[in-house]
Amino acid sequence: MSSARLTRILRSASFRLTLAYAILFIFSAGALFATVYWTATAAMQSDMSAVLRSEALQLAEIHSRTGLRGLAEQITRRMNFRTRGPIYYLLQAPDRQVVVGNLPGMPPIDGVIDLARDPDSGDPRDGTGKVIGYGLTLPDGSFLLVGQDSSRLVDMQHAITRAFAWASGLTLLLAVLGGTYLGGSFLRRIDTISRTSRAIMEGDLTARIPARGTNDEIDQLVTNLNAMLDRIQQLMEGLRQVSSDIAHDLRTPLGHLRHRLEDARDHARTTEEYEIATQAAIADADGLLDTFSALLRIAQIEAGAQRSAFAEVDLSAVFRSVGETYLAVAEDSRRNLELQIDDGVRLTGDRQMLTQMIVNLLENALNHTPERTTVWLKLRKADTGFEAEVADDGPGIPEPERGRVFDRFYRLDRSRTTAGSGLGLAMVRAIARLHGISIRLEDRAPGLTVALSDIKASPAPVRLSSS
Repeated sequence: MSSARLTRILRSASFRLTLAYAILFIFSAGALFATVYWTATAAMQSDMSAVLRSEALQLAEIHSRTGLRGLAEQITRRMNFRTRGPIYYLLQAPDRQVVVGNLPGMPPIDGVIDLARDPDSGDPRDGTGKVIGYGLTLPDGSFLLVGQDSSRLVDMQHAITRAFAWASGLTLLLAVLGGTYLGGSFLRRIDTISRTSRAIMEGDLTARIPARGTNDEIDQLVTNLNAMLDRIQQLMEGLRQVSSDIAHDLRTPLGHLRHRLEDARDHARTTEEYEIATQAAIADADGLLDTFSALLRIAQIEAGAQRSAFAEVDLSAVFRSVGETYLAVAEDSRRNLELQIDDGVRLTGDRQMLTQMIVNLLENALNHTPERTTVWLKLRKADTGFEAEVADDGPGIPEPERGRVFDRFYRLDRSRTTAGSGLGLAMVRAIARLHGISIRLEDRAPGLTVALSDIKASPAPVRLSSS
């Protein structure tokens, strides 16, 4: 591993976080160590004191039965045949003369006593360190002291200290190794994101950040970034498509406008002829302005600029209002319009845009079907939303073209002679997406069904191409 990469790992957030948690763990373990050390020491001291007190009381009972000489004999036997490690005794007569024992004489003190062991003792069984004793003044004034070497207590304290030192060292070592591994893994994922970002900045809009499938925070971030990149790619492709469509589809009306003006310049001789040519040019210009207004409107809708003004809309009332308005239009065009609308369907959105969506679909069905065609406008409640249809029994749309009819300026061959800019269904798609509505085109055989549904109510909506 190069020094530069090691430096990056040591400076990474994951390494610092791991190390910080390790240090915090050591401090917590230190507090636990202090508690265990103090508690274990106190417990062992208490246990040793209880044992020594019991020993002293037994010897006091022997003294009460056999006197000072009998007690001295008993202490001598216990000193010669001890089995529980270094045990110390001291028996002093009332005049403070040592009768028997392996401890030096001392002033009588009742209770627990801490003593220093005689360093000149030559007995290898005497242990090391301090002595904990229990003193007892007998009824005749003599003094009895029973002691035990505290090496076991010291050994226990040393064992606890060593265990803490080893645990702390091992924790720091594992923290450094784990932090280095996690830091390296974190940096590899960051480097992957950086490489993908550079590829996108260099023009490769198809580049995506690979996810590991662990569903951790980084994976969730990667998923969101990829979704954002997908959306950016769609918008960029849509922008390129719009630019291309404008260049191709507006070229013809602009050519017509130029031709009219040139024809008026070259051939018009009277004021009436100039007025006719001017009116025709104005009509062509108005059509171009309407096209650009529709494009701007679609762009605003796709950007979600109107979402902040959403409110609850009675969708049933909107469908019924549009349907009743177009009953007369359908009759005048020698088509039949039937309404099947449930009451009480509501949706959060923009009433004007929802009305425009339904109007565009209904006009598309009425304008691009032959006379005597029946058109249905349906709205019904679903379990978690609604389902709607604009259907007809006309010639329908060939399946290969269904994915393109919602593109800007796209028109079927048979519809190119009718009025329109080819932006009505593109606006329908933009409004539907803004409101979370899915659109599917289905073959009625004969005819076509444009099915709308709340996305929550549609288990597998067919998404339309955004190209």
